[in-house]
Amino acid sequence: MICGHKDLSDKFIGLVKKGVLGHGYVFFGEPQVGKFSFALALVNFLETGNFDIPAKMLSETLVIKQTGIDSVREIKNFLWQKPQNSLKRAVIIDAADSLTAEAQNAILKITEEPPEHSLIILIAANTDNLLPPIVSRLHKIYFGRVSRKEIGDFLASHLKISAAKAEEIAAESYGRPGMALDAANKKELKALKLDAEKFLKLSGFARSQFIKNFIEEQKEKPEILDAFFTFLLIRLRKDAVANHKQIKALLSRFFLIKSYNVNKRLQMEAL
Repeated sequence: MICGHKDLSDKFIGLVKKGVLGHGYVFFGEPQVGKFSFALALVNFLETGNFDIPAKMLSETLVIKQTGIDSVREIKNFLWQKPQNSLKRAVIIDAADSLTAEAQNAILKITEEPPEHSLIILIAANTDNLLPPIVSRLHKIYFGRVSRKEIGDFLASHLKISAAKAEEIAAESYGRPGMALDAANKKELKALKLDAEKFLKLSGFARSQFIKNFIEEQKEKPEILDAFFTFLLIRLRKDAVANHKQIKALLSRFFLIKSYNVNKRLQMEAL
């Protein structure tokens, strides 16, 4: 069972049953809203008839997480083989919007004349970072945030935690099932939440040192930057009226960090 997006699940199940599933899609939307999980559930449905995240690797699916030109060659070789256990040979490319221009051009050539039995799914946060010809050849499917109730019910059912704890985590995930699962399962994120609380109380040299250490740490784990800013936002929104200037500054700095090659330390020090 995946969390949320039932309307999309029903839509894709219908497309498969009618035999009109497209050859390629771009699943786009904010991080951790369930794009990748949905893609896994879809290819699992093609192979096993179950619309759920597969418990093991699927024989007719290739998942690519770090794509270079060599990986694109692997994709081409994989797709040109005929499926034996599924309706389609499928390739899921995660973080497709971070691909190099060379890799994207190679993928473009594949999408121009894809094999009839193939399915290509690109996972992206922002389609603006994909080559326009790629986007024009694939169906764009937007994934929005999931309701707090859906996330809370999912956590309580699948993680066997109390309804109160599930509601608390769901409220702080801001519609992102992936973040909710991380918060429930990873001690590292629980520590990061405490760090966000600490950061807001610091000033002067202490805050500067905190930022210096944090920037060094996130070089090895860039995903913690997203989580840290989210926890800052959650904390500030507890009193949105009093903190509206800080919230505006936080959102502005985070946008600059994610969209442009700016100095992260300077952006954080300006908060």
